[in-house]
Amino acid sequence: MRLRNGEHGYGAVTRTLHWLTVLLLAAQLVVGYTMATEARVARVDCDPVGEDRSGGDTSDVEDERLDRLEERCEARQDAREEAAEADEGAPSALHVVLGALLLALAVARSAWRRLTPLPPWDPRLGRAGRRVLHATEVALLVSLFAMPLSGLLLIAGSDDLVALHVAAHLVFYAALAGHLAVVVSRGLVPRMLPGAQRRARPGGRPGR
Repeated sequence: MRLRNGEHGYGAVTRTLHWLTVLLLAAQLVVGYTMATEARVARVDCDPVGEDRSGGDTSDVEDERLDRLEERCEARQDAREEAAEADEGAPSALHVVLGALLLALAVARSAWRRLTPLPPWDPRLGRAGRRVLHATEVALLVSLFAMPLSGLLLIAGSDDLVALHVAAHLVFYAALAGHLAVVVSRGLVPRMLPGAQRRARPGGRPGR
């Protein structure tokens, strides 16, 4: 398989970058939507053994001992709850690493696209299909930058970027739906699979 794109179709580098992006995106979405976003701390019963007998059936010394035990238990419980609240909504380390890798992949894909021409349009695509593919691919590439970059800035403390982070996800899903609708309906998925090649028709111009 040739490394660069050409009349034969997509090259090995483009296909590798494409499927790496798909795998990382799938992993990132699973991690992002399943990580804990709310503080969950199990409640602990801090009443010490013998508490029910205090105040009349026990000595003052025993009452003080039971009170100290209860206060220590409640202090530990409060500390656990405060720690959980501090971590509430914080992303996991894996989520951050995947976001950084996706951002690096977006840079690599943009750079590689400048270094190699796109293969000719597939003959099965009409004018409308070409327009949809071009528009959705631009939107997907922008989303690959916007989603991880806004997420990393959120971690740095820029809470005003929450709307941008959410909007980037919405744009990504809309673009992905349109992209898949054309690719699947026209049977173009094999073009990105290893070993797939095509012959360009005369006059074909660069495109997806």
